[in-house]
Order: sequence, then C-alpha cells, then structure tokens
Amino acid sequence: MNRLNSDSLEVMRLLAHVFLLHGRPDQAVVMLRAVCVLAPDDMRAMRSLALAAIRAGEAGEASRVLDKLRDCGDPSPVLHLLQGQACTATARHAEAERAFNQFAAARAATTLSTES
Repeated sequence: MNRLNSDSLEVMRLLAHVFLLHGRPDQAVVMLRAVCVLAPDDMRAMRSLALAAIRAGEAGEASRVLDKLRDCGDPSPVLHLLQGQACTATARHAEAERAFNQFAAARAATTLSTES
C-alpha cells in the first residue's frame, strides 16, 4: 500500500474513533466500513466496526463482522466481549452470559500466560 493510502486509512480510523467518542456510532460505522473495504485484513478495524455497529443499534451487522473475524482466526478475547454485547442488544441473554464468561476466562488465561 502506498503512503497516501496508508495515511488516508489512518485518518479514517481516527475519524471513526472520534465519532465513537462523541456519540456518533452511525458515522463511525460508515468510516469503518470503508476502512474494512480498503484494508480487508485489518482485524482491529473490524473489531472497531463491530463495536460501532453495536452502539449504533446494528447488532446483526456486528454479529456478521464477529463471525468473519472468527473465520479469519482472530485470537482476541475481545471477540467474546463484543459477542456478549451484541447478544445483549438482541435480548439473547443466555448467549450473552456464555460469551461474557468466555471473555473472562480468555482474559484470565492471557493474564496468567503473560505473568509466567
């Protein structure tokens, strides 16, 4: 990727972050969708898109993005947290509880492995 494209992606990521911080998740979703199209291997942008979609009331889109991340082999424990939030947003409380428990277990395992 050339320098101009890389800089443009960074600006788009920054704008999405600012939109999220200032209560405009719908605008963050737009920015992050574009980033994900331009940089389809950017797992961090996809996780951010899932968060923005949840906050924008688009839990279905968040679930699709999370499924894609899992298919790509994203090892981040944050996927469980985001899945729990998406499930909570759609009143699937039992699934949300399982996802939150998986997040807590994954974080604990990560903490233990970094302390060793």
